[in-house]
Amino acid sequence: MKLTQITSAQLTEIARLVEEKESLLKRVSEINKALQDMPVEGRGRGWALMTMERISGRAGRHPGKLKAAVLEALAAASPEGLTVKQLSAKLGVKTNNLYSWFYTTGKKIEHLEKTVDGRYIYTPAETRKIDQHADSGG
Repeated sequence: MKLTQITSAQLTEIARLVEEKESLLKRVSEINKALQDMPVEGRGRGWALMTMERISGRAGRHPGKLKAAVLEALAAASPEGLTVKQLSAKLGVKTNNLYSWFYTTGKKIEHLEKTVDGRYIYTPAETRKIDQHADSGG
């Protein structure tokens, strides 16, 4: 439909639909505010709305949190490294999630190595610089 071909009846219907949409959006906003202000026993103000937001989509996830935890644990580990099961127990993360993480994200990280016996070793840049400096005798 071209803009120049819109009839007055169609224009009236469009205007009515836009008004109805704005009215509904205003009502949804009022409902959200009421939910946010509703105290729930044992919980804080706005708990009901927060719960509804967490249900859908990716809300509540923390990008990069697992990566930071894995690399920190591996950097603090002994030079022999850690197995996925050891990391799982240490971090409280499901073993399969860690296997998946190493297969996707982990393989992109420099200086993260998998040994022949299935252990992972991570040598952060700072540690490598210290080791190189000590080896050079300076």
